[in-house]
Amino acid sequence: MKRLKSTSISLQQLVQDFFEKHLTIERNAKPNTVLSYRDALKLFLRSASQQKGCAADQLDFSVLDLDTVRGFLRWLEKERKCSARTRNQRLAVIKAFARYVASVAPEHLERCRRIRELSPAQFERPEIQYLEDDEITRLLKAIEPEQRRDRALLLVLYNTGARVQEIVDIDLGDLRLEPVPVVVLKGKGGKQRTCPLWPRTVDAIQAWLTERGTADEALFLNTQGRRLSRSGVAHILQRLAARACIRPRHAFRVSPHVIRHTTAMHLLQSGVDITTIAAWLGHSQLNTTHGYVEINLRMKQAALAAMTTPPELTVGTYPDSELISWLEALGRSPRYVQPPPLGSRSYGGHAIDST
Repeated sequence: MKRLKSTSISLQQLVQDFFEKHLTIERNAKPNTVLSYRDALKLFLRSASQQKGCAADQLDFSVLDLDTVRGFLRWLEKERKCSARTRNQRLAVIKAFARYVASVAPEHLERCRRIRELSPAQFERPEIQYLEDDEITRLLKAIEPEQRRDRALLLVLYNTGARVQEIVDIDLGDLRLEPVPVVVLKGKGGKQRTCPLWPRTVDAIQAWLTERGTADEALFLNTQGRRLSRSGVAHILQRLAARACIRPRHAFRVSPHVIRHTTAMHLLQSGVDITTIAAWLGHSQLNTTHGYVEINLRMKQAALAAMTTPPELTVGTYPDSELISWLEALGRSPRYVQPPPLGSRSYGGHAIDST
């Protein structure tokens, strides 16, 4: 992008260029990303105008200082009661804007550098929420035969482990049902991945396509014939959970992201390696998938702790001496233990020479 002359540029012009040129054209950001950035900067400028006692269109580059940004972060936490995750997302947007300002207005490089060095807030990561096999089965059984769209939607969600935005973005052209049935998912950052489909998922999709026809582009439509929204998917799942009377054992409620976690957990429990799961879910970093491994390991540890301790470890008295000989005999089958020699004593049924 051709650099603008800093002598003729204003903060308001930079904000406009940031959205119209940088995000939309240079980064080719998706509409939802642009809206998210818009909301964050709108809140920041509103907070800065209150701090400086002027209208938002009268602000200048003095808003790009540490005190103003820190005041905005405190305002998010105390006034708007935002979580640490939300606070960090707003800060990330401000840092992205500061990076852009530094690239087109070098005289503000130092103040932008200080903003970009602000640390995100620390927070505890919540436990991964997922459904058990029987809970998924109950959800499927709660779908009436005539609800072909809902059945196809739930099976595609569970089959692919896709994000809800990826589900609502599926078009008819993204489906290939033969010879090998797959669906192309459009993920974050414009990344695409291909996910195989189970036979029962293909059957549900074909039943839904027979009902809906092929006139529209989107795969899943709402009752008005328009593309199903993210909130619409969440509503369908909540309605199914209520009908099935499900109170998840490992989740607060049934949501699209809980179904995504469920897919990952069930793949892991089926023996699928973590690298394949990361590719299946569209994780850009492998450490994002490690949370499922930690949950699975804790489940295995709990199962081991519930097992009965072997009998040879529950009988006998620990010796006061000759410990090594006792340890060597520990756990051996009785047929491998030689008859105790004359003058020996025993601990827990195992002979130890006393000479």
